[in-house]
Amino acid sequence: MGDSHSGSSDEVARNPIAPQGMGSVGEEAASNVVGGGSGTGPLGSAATPAASTPAATNSGLSGSKRSRRTSWVWNHFTIVKNFKDEQGIDIGQRAVCHYCDTHYKCLSNNGVGPHGRHLQKYHADKIGNASDSNFVYSKEKMRHGLALYVAAAEQPFTFGDDIRFEHFVQNCLNPSFAKVSRNSIRSDTKKAHSEVKKDLISKLATVGAIGFTSDMWSGINNRGYICVTAHYIDSSWTLQKKIIAFRLVEFPHDAEQIFESIMSVFRDFEVLNKVYSITFDNHSANTATLPLFIRNLTTPYFGELLHLRCVCHVINLVVQDGLTHIAPQISKIRNAVLFIATSPSRQQEFDKICTSLYNLKPKNMNSDVQNRWNSTYLMLKSCRKYSDAISGYVNQRYRPCRGSPLTQADWEIGFEFMKFLKVFYAATVGCSGVRYPTSCIVLHHLFNISVNFRRHREHPNFAHACIDMEGKFRKYYEEMPPIFMLAAVMDPRMKLQGVSLLLRTIGTNLGITTLPSSAYVYDLLTTMYAKYDSKFRSNAACTAAPLTSSTSTNDEFWDFVSSNLGSNTVTSRIELDKYLDLESVDENDRRDFDVLAWWKNNEVKYPVLSIMARDLLTPPVSTVASESAFSAGKRVLDERRSRLAPDILDCLICLKDWEDARLGIQKRSAKDEFRGYFADSDIDSD
Repeated sequence: MGDSHSGSSDEVARNPIAPQGMGSVGEEAASNVVGGGSGTGPLGSAATPAASTPAATNSGLSGSKRSRRTSWVWNHFTIVKNFKDEQGIDIGQRAVCHYCDTHYKCLSNNGVGPHGRHLQKYHADKIGNASDSNFVYSKEKMRHGLALYVAAAEQPFTFGDDIRFEHFVQNCLNPSFAKVSRNSIRSDTKKAHSEVKKDLISKLATVGAIGFTSDMWSGINNRGYICVTAHYIDSSWTLQKKIIAFRLVEFPHDAEQIFESIMSVFRDFEVLNKVYSITFDNHSANTATLPLFIRNLTTPYFGELLHLRCVCHVINLVVQDGLTHIAPQISKIRNAVLFIATSPSRQQEFDKICTSLYNLKPKNMNSDVQNRWNSTYLMLKSCRKYSDAISGYVNQRYRPCRGSPLTQADWEIGFEFMKFLKVFYAATVGCSGVRYPTSCIVLHHLFNISVNFRRHREHPNFAHACIDMEGKFRKYYEEMPPIFMLAAVMDPRMKLQGVSLLLRTIGTNLGITTLPSSAYVYDLLTTMYAKYDSKFRSNAACTAAPLTSSTSTNDEFWDFVSSNLGSNTVTSRIELDKYLDLESVDENDRRDFDVLAWWKNNEVKYPVLSIMARDLLTPPVSTVASESAFSAGKRVLDERRSRLAPDILDCLICLKDWEDARLGIQKRSAKDEFRGYFADSDIDSD
């Protein structure tokens, strides 16, 4: 599209760079004559000197006044002086289309409407999208966008100062671009963070309850940082996740310091009155902050629902207790895999054996990380089809685990335990989601875990492991957090009957007699609903018919009683009980059911209950959302940028998260980072 027309030598040299948009088709030719002399051409590019552009001296303008041609059409037409028609007659200066022989007048009193219409009709594929016709290059907008890109793509501040990048943009995108210094990008990043932050504060002011996650991280500079992430359901019933702070925490990292750091974030974002829950891991300093938050926050129900212990961390503690019982077998498998993976020559030899002797495709072996049980599960899963090949190769060349050979019995125990761990892995992945409600699915996964214990506790290889694992499980869930039960009731697939059934079955499977009864859960539900009804019923539409509709006509007494007593009481009772008595969701729709979409569709039907449901479905049950920021932190605060100022690191991490959310590229669920580590394995197959 940018090639020059191969006409006569009198043809005018034109700017080979097409602009990103098109101007109005009816511009006057007087403002579109190819410029000569000094100055800038279209979009600010350097104009071709008059000596090399004969047409510039015969532009159709009298005197010394000459204007440059800036319309988008001149990127697709070439001005040819002394143009000859089909009969060879010189008809003067004409504008010739690059893609066909069509030509038009190009004097000052001729517009460019015919030129533009010709391009749009016959060469639409060459000129791009006409919706970009109003594009105007803005240096300020470019610098803002570059700052966002540098933060979101985790690029260094020197990115825009690279002469190769400048050459690429000027010659392939926009000739007006000039490289931006690292200091300018740094200041632009802080400015962009401030602007987006103001918009986010305004957004948070319009939402209801907000659930927070928080975790600590130690960077390469041995300094501690705290990440605070906000989770909320917006007006369209979409669950949003935003990292709102990634800040330095001074030593000591005790409860008081963590509390003050988080409270400063709450004050900074003006959300002190919207804190519904805070999800921590199991660190003692985090747990010790709970009394401080209870004394200083005045949000509803903070005494019962404020603190959530990360479900994924509890599952990790439970599984680690079980892994100790098969440590010898796991150690032998791990050492065998490491023996192959740590030598390129052995890896190559192993690949040949897989192909020639076992009819298997070559495979790069990856070991686990010992303090991450999920990586152990994935390692075992990746070895399933290769156990014979691994044993055959390793036992001939190296005997793992103090000379003891790797036996079939070792693999059988390892694979049996892998199957046993599958339910824990599924629970970890499910509860670590950030784009769908997780508070309502915890009971579902705890039920599956309890069934798993019941099935395996008599297995000779797992009896002792199950004893320890069940003991750790009961330690954390003998007293079931109320949020798990209340949120599950707000799932139309479950409701009160389903929650009661789950609690009863979990208690039976694990021998727990202290789990709440159906009556207890119902009391919690009605008590909470009464508070919501008292607060929001004046703003909610009445869904029930008046209690005394047949007697209140023309009677002020009955109208008064109905509006202040009977009608509201019945409305409250009817709205809650109507939902609880509602027929359950069809069995075929349960697996792919969208809880938030259901409440969005029934918001008018349950005006008060929907507000309560929104709040209960908001809290995340794991800190993975905060922990995922630490991976970005490692890439941003690396060895080359270990002295990055804390406020700049905060800007970069937050801007990346906000920009990913704006572009819709935040993952629906938090992917296990080790899945990429085992990318060439068949870990996704059953």
